[in-house]
Amino acid sequence: MRHPVVAIVGGGFSGAATAIHLLALAPRALEIVVVEPAAALGRGLAYSTASDSHRLNVPAGRLGIDPAHEAGFIEWLKRRDDRANAADFVPRRLLGEYVGSELASAVESAATGCTLAHVRCRAEALGRDGAAFALRLSDGRRLRADHVVLATGHLPPAPPGDAACVAWTLAGMTPDPWHAATQPSTTGDILIVGSGLTAIDLALQWFDGGHAGRVHLLSRRGLLPQPHRVNEIRPPTIAPVAFAPGSTLRETLTTLRQWIACHERQGGDWRDAIASLRAITPALWQGLDLRDRRRFLRHLQSFWDSHRHRFAPELHARVQALRVDGRLTLQAGRLARIERLADGMLRATWRPRGGGPSAGVEVARVINGTGPSADLARASDPLLASLRDAGTIRGDALGQGLLVDDALQVLDAQGHAVDGLFYVGPMLKAQCWEAVAIPELRMHARAVARGIVERLVPA
Repeated sequence: MRHPVVAIVGGGFSGAATAIHLLALAPRALEIVVVEPAAALGRGLAYSTASDSHRLNVPAGRLGIDPAHEAGFIEWLKRRDDRANAADFVPRRLLGEYVGSELASAVESAATGCTLAHVRCRAEALGRDGAAFALRLSDGRRLRADHVVLATGHLPPAPPGDAACVAWTLAGMTPDPWHAATQPSTTGDILIVGSGLTAIDLALQWFDGGHAGRVHLLSRRGLLPQPHRVNEIRPPTIAPVAFAPGSTLRETLTTLRQWIACHERQGGDWRDAIASLRAITPALWQGLDLRDRRRFLRHLQSFWDSHRHRFAPELHARVQALRVDGRLTLQAGRLARIERLADGMLRATWRPRGGGPSAGVEVARVINGTGPSADLARASDPLLASLRDAGTIRGDALGQGLLVDDALQVLDAQGHAVDGLFYVGPMLKAQCWEAVAIPELRMHARAVARGIVERLVPA
């Protein structure tokens, strides 16, 4: 008798978490195949970094894979080092190791007949094979599966600036820093376009590598991430503000500002107010019409990201020290032009925020640090591109991800759910907005795993 097969495309956090939940929930035989070219599962782009300056943006005490036991990660850390503290913002690589360890444990404790296979190649196409799916792999093999979970992670960053004036193909330009073999130089300034968490990661990585020049950060509004509080374990739980049904973006923003101000007058911290919105953010996003969502992305997203996606206090202190020393600068403006000079340097020019004459700087390298994209229309991954072009998956109108139903099955070009084809990952931002952090990803992974088990292995 053939056992049910679930194929998971992508072996980063989302794919590994889905596999862990499948192994834990399946009461009988189930074959799980993870298609991932990397040697280790659970790392992905975020947690495969070796840099100790690349820290988690959430205290260790809240990052367990099981939503019902979020202390799982700190317990694992304490078994390795009893000095670990739930309030620590530890290097991201440790979370990748934890996920790999949890996956191995899940395999050992799974029901009889439940297996996990790691196929080290890429999935390039997906079609139907009768009632099942057939994946075509980069090594020429075909993989038949009853259900498929797309857990492909982030898309490469979109090129910033005017495409007519900024050619990211020039020597010294790095359009995708996480997939480029660039070594930090010890001389010459560099320009990083962006000033969020990705840009901070890149800047610290260059300084860690011995870079002796300056690093310039350029973003439209010149905002850096806000810091977490020192020694924060879990913020006090407060009830979120009540928004009037059908509120416009302007009304929602006014209510939010007034509520935060009231909370602070009573001795509270704005961070707790923002955190309390986490559970209702999807409903707030879904309640906005397309026009208001577009306005949010244009005018408010950078402010939201700065306050919502904070970074470790010790990294904030280091960034501030680098700015005081003049080694790290922050500019607010819109990238207008990059040209290569006769001496091999690059001249970057931007239009300052608020007007005034153009400004610029000569650098040895320009790096795109704007962070990952979620625009399915730009996806060059062979599998996603083929599914998009065939109308099997559908992006949203604002380039924030792809569309799914309540069971996280993808929607096709006609708006119909594709039975048995699921998505877990950051492109759920299109519908949920909150979809890029572990607390949400682990819940989405568990929901998909539970839905698959209920379909394939009924109790």
